[in-house]
Amino acid sequence: MGTNPHFLVTSEGEMVQAPRYLHKAQHKLAIAQRDLARKKRGSNRYEKARRQIAKLHRKIANQRRDFHHKIARRLVNRYGAIVHEDLNILGLGRSHVAKGVHDAGWAQFLRILAYKAEEAGRQVITVDPKYTSQDCPVCGHRERRPLWVREFTCPACGASLHRDVAAARNILAKAWTGPSGTGPAWAVP
Repeated sequence: MGTNPHFLVTSEGEMVQAPRYLHKAQHKLAIAQRDLARKKRGSNRYEKARRQIAKLHRKIANQRRDFHHKIARRLVNRYGAIVHEDLNILGLGRSHVAKGVHDAGWAQFLRILAYKAEEAGRQVITVDPKYTSQDCPVCGHRERRPLWVREFTCPACGASLHRDVAAARNILAKAWTGPSGTGPAWAVP
């Protein structure tokens, strides 16, 4: 999962663009909030401006929820098991990337995905996100790189992948191998 430019990346290499609804509506929101600030509190015009801002926020939330439902349905229909990182969303929501995290709505998406998967009889598996974007999915070589480096080229085996695709493959591999290295992680007692 990501915020910019991709909302999610599958292990097969499919990249779903992040719609960034809040980012797109930010100019309209700024104008409406400036308009509200000029009104006298408690007046009819103040209430009308306040309702206009609430309407904009409601539209953004509805667009985001619709996007989440469509993506979750597509994933549940396509895959029998869905694996994702167990990210600290609350912590990320307080960091320097908070606006993008809130705009993406990861927590809401994961809730929608979980209940749609349960209804369809699919599994949703969470894995530890440690080193998923630093390990080579082919040979396992670990090399730390800054986040702005988007192309993953392994110095050990020469494999070249997009960083998010390599991370998605590592996440999938973590789910399918337990502590012993064989069998699914959820089957190990």
